[in-house]
Amino acid sequence: MDFRPVPRDPEAFQQSVTAEDIHAIALRAFGRGVRITSAVELGGGMYNNTYRLVADGLDGPVILRIAPAPQRQFASEHELMRNEYATVPFLAPIADLVPRVLAADWSQEITGRDWMVQSHLDGTPAPDRLGDYPRTLWQGFFAQLGTITKNIHAVAGPRFGPVAGPCYATWSEAVLASLTAIADDVSRVGLDAADVRKAADLAAEHHKVLDEITEPRLLTGDLWTVH
Repeated sequence: MDFRPVPRDPEAFQQSVTAEDIHAIALRAFGRGVRITSAVELGGGMYNNTYRLVADGLDGPVILRIAPAPQRQFASEHELMRNEYATVPFLAPIADLVPRVLAADWSQEITGRDWMVQSHLDGTPAPDRLGDYPRTLWQGFFAQLGTITKNIHAVAGPRFGPVAGPCYATWSEAVLASLTAIADDVSRVGLDAADVRKAADLAAEHHKVLDEITEPRLLTGDLWTVH
């Protein structure tokens, strides 16, 4: 197998798995009829390890994403991959734009980490090509992004908080829990979390304003061209 991980410092947050791990994942995901011939790790992301896999027995490339080890995850980012998986049914309005989940495993038996295999979407990442086009054309690109975001935000849900839980009865409880977790994470790495804790205190003090929102909706964040 042509195995090409991204070189990293041993202390880096992201750490590649081994070629043997990828073979074992492919065996569990696809069975013995598939043989991985190439596994190239993709750069750009800063959380999961992502590999483009090519294999005998598959019609085309697939994407393998491997979550950080549980002990390396922040409380505010706990089990993000499982939450993403739980979100898939709610993304029906944009189903033609997102990859299909081909296999997922939370047992952590192979790598000690969650992993998910998804279909490969053709195209070029926006950061690689958007700058090649005149800025007069960017308006159309971002208008489409806005339409996609609007369709996501139109999806109502049964509760506040992450789709996979924990859930909260009110929006203010969800906001306060999120800010508190972020503050705890900041403190855990030895940084000053005073500003975040102040924001949490303000959310608690003015919870009635937040609770004017009574219908849970699906929200997306990190709206930048890398995503």
